[in-house]
Amino acid sequence: MTRWRSPLATYRRGMRSGALARRRLTPVIADRLLAVGLAIWALFDVPWWWRPPGHRGPELAILGISALAALQSVPFLWRRQQPAIVFGAAATALTVKFAAHLNLWSASAAVLTAAYGLGAYGSQAIRRAARVLVVVAVIAAIVTLQAGGGNHSAAVACALLGTALVIGTNTAARQDLATSLARQVHEQERADLAREIHDVVAHQLSAIAVQAGAARFASAANPQAPVAAVVAIEQGARAGLDELNTLVRRLRRTDAADGNGAYRLPDVRPAPQPRLYDVPRLIERARDCGLRAELVIDGQARPLADATELAGYRVVQEGLTNAIRYASGTAATVRLRYSEAGILIEVADEGPAADMGAPMAPAEPAGPGGGAGLAGVSERVRLLGGQFEAGQRQQGFVVRAFLPSNS
Repeated sequence: MTRWRSPLATYRRGMRSGALARRRLTPVIADRLLAVGLAIWALFDVPWWWRPPGHRGPELAILGISALAALQSVPFLWRRQQPAIVFGAAATALTVKFAAHLNLWSASAAVLTAAYGLGAYGSQAIRRAARVLVVVAVIAAIVTLQAGGGNHSAAVACALLGTALVIGTNTAARQDLATSLARQVHEQERADLAREIHDVVAHQLSAIAVQAGAARFASAANPQAPVAAVVAIEQGARAGLDELNTLVRRLRRTDAADGNGAYRLPDVRPAPQPRLYDVPRLIERARDCGLRAELVIDGQARPLADATELAGYRVVQEGLTNAIRYASGTAATVRLRYSEAGILIEVADEGPAADMGAPMAPAEPAGPGGGAGLAGVSERVRLLGGQFEAGQRQQGFVVRAFLPSNS
């Protein structure tokens, strides 16, 4: 007969088991268990008063050996924060035991464990010192092996010390590499989000600003003009909020722990990204802002890689944003030219040229106050192996980008 449990009890039980699984493998718990294990091992060497005659010791010996047991175990509670101090404490305990002709097994294990921590958790200076110790340990192992006269205990001890140091330094190197890769991924993600946020906000705010100006300067003879402008502002604001919500969901992704305590990214279905087939909607928004925009498609349109589709959409969006901002009321042409090699995207407006006949140049980051949009689109295109240029022409401004098919 199956015992019935309420949903609330099942939920609480799952929460408790998940919390225990996460706590089970934390570094703090692992260090505590290690310190306790080394302490128990060392306390077996204490000549307690309840031992049979011949094995018990005086009170002074009991106190001294107990102190050595604490010295070689308690500092491991901070082995990740102070690896050099932990290594020094363990080495001191081993030296005293060696001089007093006591059992060295527990102290030797503590020294080897501390040597691993010295290489794994130490600072850069400590790691360099650990590498020097490795060389010294190897030389000492070779010398003691030749001069031991058949007794290889010292050579084995030196070899084990060098091995522990090497394993620790290799662990630290792998951790540094993983941290560096994670930082690069994080910085790339931040750069991608920064470009996305700029592209979304700049385009929508430019359109809203133009439409708000049209509503403000609308003639009293055309009372429907302000209403139409406000409707367009509302639609643009809603579209911008939808895209911003998508970016915010990306920012709020958190790691989730699985049943074994390992962390993984949650299984979240990403929101659909804009694609080139959404360009007609950009054209409609531009027309709502007073720009006489048209779309021309050359060649056979076909789906491209997701990154290429998104980059192409952002190129068109940035070109139309600049046209709305600086050449509102004029005409603009968006041309998508498909070929086997890729797609050529061009956005050209007919606004007045600031410098007649000036040649086009690749977009560079501008100074404070402008140019971030073109610089971001240029970076986006070049990351996909494409080419980007933007500049004045004889009449107006043109933005042109080529994205290869294999990107």
